[in-house]
Amino acid sequence: MRLSQKTFEVLDTLDRQPIINQRQLARHAGTSLGQVNYILKSLLERGLVKAGNFRKSPHKLRYAYLLTPKGIRTKSRLAVRFITSKLEEYDSLCNRLTERLAAVEAGGHAHVVFVGPQIVKDFIASIIVQKKLNWTLTGYFRDWRDLGVLEPDAYDLILFFDDVPAGRNRIAESIGISRDKLLPLW
Repeated sequence: MRLSQKTFEVLDTLDRQPIINQRQLARHAGTSLGQVNYILKSLLERGLVKAGNFRKSPHKLRYAYLLTPKGIRTKSRLAVRFITSKLEEYDSLCNRLTERLAAVEAGGHAHVVFVGPQIVKDFIASIIVQKKLNWTLTGYFRDWRDLGVLEPDAYDLILFFDDVPAGRNRIAESIGISRDKLLPLW
């Protein structure tokens, strides 16, 4: 078995808290019971995890899954690999988004309203500051239907996280603006 992100999640969960059964482990690791069973078998065979019998425990635990010293070392190596991979993904995403946001700036837009998830809006705002882009987010809406409250001169572009299923033409008509003022982020 390849040591995957799910394997890391299982090892990390076992390292952070006492686990007494596979169902509990699946819930805490964010994976299915079947996948936990498969991963645990492999980890037990490799000597990364041991199942201890604690029938005399004051907490009435029958078994507990525990990391071995080899399991702790493996988890640490997986953590480094996992974090490095996520940071590389973040860097790549940041670069792609920076290119897209620089194109908004190159289009001469200075006052932009964003429509989409809050986390994406926050990410965009941080890139604007970090890359010193010469435009600002002047408004934020989770849903395009709320755009009707905007004053037309408060923005020069509405940036959508995704091309809206309703269609840009319908949105432009419903809020009374030019379709050219609507731009999907991707």
